[in-house]
Amino acid sequence: MEFRSIITNQLLLRKVEQTDAPFVLEGLSNDVLTKYMLIQYYSLEEVQKQMDYYTNHYTNKTGFYWLIETLDTGENVGVIGVNNISSTHQKAEIGFWILPKYWQQGYTAEAAKAVLQFAFNELQLNRIEATVETENIASIATINKLGFKHEGTFEQYEINNGSFIDLMMFAILKKNYHKSL
Repeated sequence: MEFRSIITNQLLLRKVEQTDAPFVLEGLSNDVLTKYMLIQYYSLEEVQKQMDYYTNHYTNKTGFYWLIETLDTGENVGVIGVNNISSTHQKAEIGFWILPKYWQQGYTAEAAKAVLQFAFNELQLNRIEATVETENIASIATINKLGFKHEGTFEQYEINNGSFIDLMMFAILKKNYHKSL
């Protein structure tokens, strides 16, 4: 399980490094972006928790996170990753965030397709899961576009901003992903 950068038609997916902390802070301090996330950070000291989270996954071989850059301009767009990797059960969870100014440009789906290929082909995983808040229509649309199947909804599963939220569970199997290519 070795990390590697990935190049797509429009994007470079490269390892999130400590030097990316200001960009990660830009994303995770954006209230529009983090509306459906359980984390928000408002200083470099606070965002260090997220940077440590990425590093711990690399170190423990339980996850991989890529910073998404545009190939043409080198602009940082967002972060995508797989975490909670279980080699025993051959599964993991995918997660991503994109700065709002880059929404609806196809970057998330393009990056996710590349990460799914990496997960299925190189990590030899069989199942990739995604949990999404029921109100996060944009992420649900992206997950559906990628061929994920809705498997159920967990009612009042977590608390976000002081209110219970429902989470939808989606998954895609290796055999179904390769059929959709």
